[in-house]
Amino acid sequence: MYRLLLLCVILCGVTDANKVEQVHLSLSGKMDEMVVTWLTQGPLPNVTPYVTYGLSKDSLRWTAKATTTSWKDQGSHGYIRYTHRATMTKMVAGDVYYYKVGSSQDMSDVYHFKQPDPSKELRAAIFGDLSVYKGMPTINQLIDATHNDHFDVIIHIGDIAYDLHDDEGDRGDAYMKAIQPFAAYVPYMVFAGNHESDTHFNQIVNRFTMPKNGVYDNNLFWSFDYGFVHFIALNSEYYAEKMTKEANAQYKWLQEDLSKNKLKWTIVMFHRPWYCSTRSSGGCDDPTDMLSRKGTNDLPGLEKLLKDYKVDMVFYGHKHTYERMWPIYDKVGYKSGDAGHIKNAKAPVYILTGSAGCHTHEGPSDTTPQSFSASRLGQYGYTRLKVYNSTHISTYFVDTDDKVGNFLDRFYLEKD
Repeated sequence: MYRLLLLCVILCGVTDANKVEQVHLSLSGKMDEMVVTWLTQGPLPNVTPYVTYGLSKDSLRWTAKATTTSWKDQGSHGYIRYTHRATMTKMVAGDVYYYKVGSSQDMSDVYHFKQPDPSKELRAAIFGDLSVYKGMPTINQLIDATHNDHFDVIIHIGDIAYDLHDDEGDRGDAYMKAIQPFAAYVPYMVFAGNHESDTHFNQIVNRFTMPKNGVYDNNLFWSFDYGFVHFIALNSEYYAEKMTKEANAQYKWLQEDLSKNKLKWTIVMFHRPWYCSTRSSGGCDDPTDMLSRKGTNDLPGLEKLLKDYKVDMVFYGHKHTYERMWPIYDKVGYKSGDAGHIKNAKAPVYILTGSAGCHTHEGPSDTTPQSFSASRLGQYGYTRLKVYNSTHISTYFVDTDDKVGNFLDRFYLEKD
């Protein structure tokens, strides 16, 4: 009996370890591809992981093999996890695809997604600073909105799970399981905040699959085109961590990336804010946060580069609140007649959207308003971006304190 029980425990352990977890999609940068990433807690020896997909859930006609990365958590026990990545190719814009992932050991449920169509209006959710703790209202509304076909892409601008590496990585596992009901259905794009910098960004490098940039290809900075928009994600933590070599490599890449960009709209994202209202009368003035804006003798500042290449909008988080700024450059705000509708902005519009839900939160009563501030809100929530065409985009804040997601701070940016 003991031997039978022991055998059952061993076999059950293997089965659980090989179970598919944390399925999520991402964009590769090629509009006819879709990447799917998932995780197992154990290895798959002599087994090939794969994705099978097709235009009907009953006819998954195509298969793509996955690559596997084994990586050690930075916790005291050094648990090893296994990330599997596969790319679905030759996708047709606007078509709905069904897929499942796994191996001969275990297969996931069947999920589906609509392949991005750059000829249509782009609808994105953008936010930072989200965890399961205090973030479930936002997560639940993102799930509902995803299944009501409200998004083409979801972008998380740093500080994920609080923290991905906590509790020997179990915190990251719990978060990724919680978001699977939206991340398995729409591309979920991420980059690092300060809470991901631990142990050389170990968790964000190994849990996700972002577009390759040709420099490090490690998920920490990247770009992609979508219709009329060129999106750029940057790693502000290179500055905070004084990673001079990497910061300079990123700057050189960014300069080249911007110089090649021919699209009408350019949106840049990073984690640490340059402009915002805080408890300080001077607003955002944390010297560490300012490094990526101003630069030093060894670290190249980014603000002038964004202005020179006419970046339209910048999103960041880090501060756990929402605030939209007037167009601003070098601390000078460019005000016009209507704060809710700006045409031909003279500088980028900055939006702080770090209130998706985590351990702390701030509202307008906690901060001193700055002259360049156009709108401040105290609710938990996220930002929706909509790109209509080559001349009009809009944003608004979704209040996830409200059960139906009340829309606040509607803003339009227009240019000739």
